[in-house]
Amino acid sequence: MSTIHIENLHITIDALPGRSLLISLINAEQPIHTVCGGKAGCGCCRVKVIEGMKKLSPVNGAEKARLGEERLSKGWRLACQTHLLRDVTIYLPRTDELDSICAKKKG
Repeated sequence: MSTIHIENLHITIDALPGRSLLISLINAEQPIHTVCGGKAGCGCCRVKVIEGMKKLSPVNGAEKARLGEERLSKGWRLACQTHLLRDVTIYLPRTDELDSICAKKKG
């Protein structure tokens, strides 16, 4: 079992290695947003990795296209495309920190 520490919510959840952050957060009933359902189409499930970037799956083409190099270089990842390998610490944006389309639906 691995853990995801959500720094800004002061919550730590257990997660199965190999699962996406999106599925792990939804299963733990955490406030992750998604409009596209995990297809890297909306960018609403982005999270900022505070600690443990090397403990996640590598950035893929869908993330590069959706987030761009600037956001990626600042530690942002798409939870739907990022798979947990070991313990990580993330920042989970609030609704008002996301694009307006993201406020329409929570995972």
